[in-house]
Amino acid sequence: MSWFPLICLLGFALSTLLVLRHGTSILRRFGKIALHGVIWLLVWSLFTPPALLPAESEAQLKATSVADVNHQFSSTQIQSADALQIPGDGLLRDGLRDLPPVRLQPGETSPEPGWQVQWTREVTLGEPLRLQIALHGGQQLPAKLVLEDPFGSDAGSALLSTENPELNLQAWPKLAGNWLYRVRIETEGSPARFETLPIVVRDPQSPRVLVWLARPGFESAALARWLRQSGTPTQVVTQLAPEIQRRETFNNQSPIKSNLLDSANPFDLVILDSRLWPQFTATQRKQLESLAANKSLLWLVDDDSSPAFVSYAASHGMPLEKSAASTVAYGEPTTDTETPALQLIGLRPAQVRDGDAAISAGEQAVYWARVQPQSSLGFVFFRNSYRWQTAGNAREFAQLWKQLFDRQLALRGEHSGVAVSTELPRAGERISLCSEGFAENPPRLHGAAEARSGSQPPVALRGAPAGNGEHGRCYSFWPQQPGWYQLAESGFNVYVHGKDAWPEWRMASERREIQQMASARLGPRVEDNKARAPLPRYWIALTLLMLLVLHWWRERGTLR
Repeated sequence: MSWFPLICLLGFALSTLLVLRHGTSILRRFGKIALHGVIWLLVWSLFTPPALLPAESEAQLKATSVADVNHQFSSTQIQSADALQIPGDGLLRDGLRDLPPVRLQPGETSPEPGWQVQWTREVTLGEPLRLQIALHGGQQLPAKLVLEDPFGSDAGSALLSTENPELNLQAWPKLAGNWLYRVRIETEGSPARFETLPIVVRDPQSPRVLVWLARPGFESAALARWLRQSGTPTQVVTQLAPEIQRRETFNNQSPIKSNLLDSANPFDLVILDSRLWPQFTATQRKQLESLAANKSLLWLVDDDSSPAFVSYAASHGMPLEKSAASTVAYGEPTTDTETPALQLIGLRPAQVRDGDAAISAGEQAVYWARVQPQSSLGFVFFRNSYRWQTAGNAREFAQLWKQLFDRQLALRGEHSGVAVSTELPRAGERISLCSEGFAENPPRLHGAAEARSGSQPPVALRGAPAGNGEHGRCYSFWPQQPGWYQLAESGFNVYVHGKDAWPEWRMASERREIQQMASARLGPRVEDNKARAPLPRYWIALTLLMLLVLHWWRERGTLR
């Protein structure tokens, strides 16, 4: 209808000419001309409605399977979509990364409960397995959760519900190895079901330790007594005067009489009093640099630490700053006695990086270290843990120092640490492993006996390159069977759960990750170059009718 705009223009011109012929004021004529122009524009719009409304371009994803996206929508539809809406609780991060590059719109979440599950996946004999489960969205009917050891005995139980949204359980492993603890979940009206908690239990390590103190004290005496009782080969050197030292050795440690800071010495962990820094010679300070690069070096920081020691820490990228906190509550009280508060020194970490090892109580760090393969540098910020022993908390004292030593010596050995990309590896899904020790040749992931299928030999999965991450070079694997898997030549073990394992945990992860990915994808909406929807014709017709009635009302006197 290319002729229709011409008719509208001619009609507007004719009406304008008639208005100008009337002997009225200029302002009144201008108003009539503007009204006639709007009326004729609406008449034109009835035949060609203008596209002024935002287009309804959100693509609706009906299923949570990534494959359904490309099956249901063409690439043109996805590219022109304003957002891709995912109903339900969303997808996990790997699935979200596989979606087309378009904005994501989370759908309405279900009322089903989601759980956040955490437990100590690797412990040393003598340490407890700690399990924490917290409600993360949804409504939870009362459920009894029972922690079972690998032999079927109950280790503890607690109730989880909307009124009691968090529980803590613990068990004490008795044997080293790869073990499967279980959580029995009992809800009223439903049969009990079981979920798996894989845990690696290691034999206690016996690193050789050198403790060099600036002066005798209760804290150093308690630490030396614990090292002796734990069977750790140790040499303790106490500085009684500038030229006088007291030396003790126990647990078959051969005494080192001179050049204690030589990196060739057999000690795995060197513990030094920060008050020794002014007494060190220039040669000894150079040895400290070599020691920090090849051994594990731990400083017992004191209020009397010299400014030169603080500068030394800053030169290694671990600056310290003054702290006003004096005490901090740490540890769990026993049934009979309360764990005394730890007395803090006047220094604290100025900036803790991602990946640093730390032990904190609330916002106060009691230990901070930067751990590298074959070396680590750490600082202790408390000085009265000996009171735990005198208060009847000897077990908590041992746990604190054992935990500290484990973090300080976490990467001691031939191999670099391996990080797993997902907190819940499941069969049939991608698992990415990252490590500084990985080379260009992809590693292999070998299935253990639990991952075998029938009489088939153990599977050997070859990793696919997945770029570099925070923990080094990464490779992806797709295990198809649940069970234990071991990374070739490293001794690293990872457990793969079944496809239907921990549905509440998976639901909470999907809710969290879809929200994170939706807020990160493609930034703000881009309205430019988007198709617009035309105005409905009944809107235009109604507006035109109202203007015609108004015009008739104003001109009714001239029509008589």
